[in-house]
Amino acid sequence: MTHLDARERQLSVDASRPRLVPALVWRRLPWFAEIGVLVLGYLAYSRVRVAAPASESVAFFHSKQVWDLERLLHIDIELIVNRIVSFGSILADASGYYYGTLHFIVTPAVLVWLYMRRPDSYARLRSAIVITSVLALAVFWTWPLAPPRFALGGAVDVLAQHNILGAANPHGVSNLVNLYAAMPSLHVAWAAWCALAVYTTTTGRWRRMVWIYPAATTFVVLGTANHYLLDGVAGVAALAFALYLTRPSATVVLRDTQPADAEVLDRGVGDGSIVDIRRPSRPSPPQDR
Repeated sequence: MTHLDARERQLSVDASRPRLVPALVWRRLPWFAEIGVLVLGYLAYSRVRVAAPASESVAFFHSKQVWDLERLLHIDIELIVNRIVSFGSILADASGYYYGTLHFIVTPAVLVWLYMRRPDSYARLRSAIVITSVLALAVFWTWPLAPPRFALGGAVDVLAQHNILGAANPHGVSNLVNLYAAMPSLHVAWAAWCALAVYTTTTGRWRRMVWIYPAATTFVVLGTANHYLLDGVAGVAALAFALYLTRPSATVVLRDTQPADAEVLDRGVGDGSIVDIRRPSRPSPPQDR
């Protein structure tokens, strides 16, 4: 058996094997359907997140575990960043409004941009951020965590101190969120997704600037004492796993009918397109006359 024969056989075997983890990507829908599905999905996500059971004692115990681990790893920088942000009112106000607004502005804007300008990449990236949010929701339900502003002595609750977006009102916005859904940080996860979406679908040196957004978001969530550093790490890990689940498939199909001058292997990729790999066909053996 020649090398090419062995390669053909291996490709056929690989194509027939079931994927251990299927590609969880659903196709791009009409714009009105996309908006409806995403809005309803976010409302359902918000409702489920608020309804997640959270024992205060368990949440504070988990907070102690995270803090102890960070100190062991010498990455316990939350109080330092929080003091920097809360020192002056200008930086505190800017960080507070950044935390309370950009998360809900930049992410939808990137989704709309992808849908209109990068339709070939939209389905996978949209599916990835949805799966990331679902993974985070599962952790919120099973592993409640008190944020640093509640659990760390000396931490300043910047949003409440400056009454940003009604955070100081005990009957205001705090009643509409789960106070112990800190791990993982979706602020960091969504910011990293936005940067990745733009970086991987554009060209040019300027695209490197997009990584400033997740870096600034990490600084803000730490500075406002809403998250631990490990919350941000967990958010990026959830995004990475979602991207793995939505990775393009690599199936190979052998054509039964082939041109006389070439043998063709069709390699399917994740978006359903076909790439032909052509090579000269082997000459037929001589026939006895």
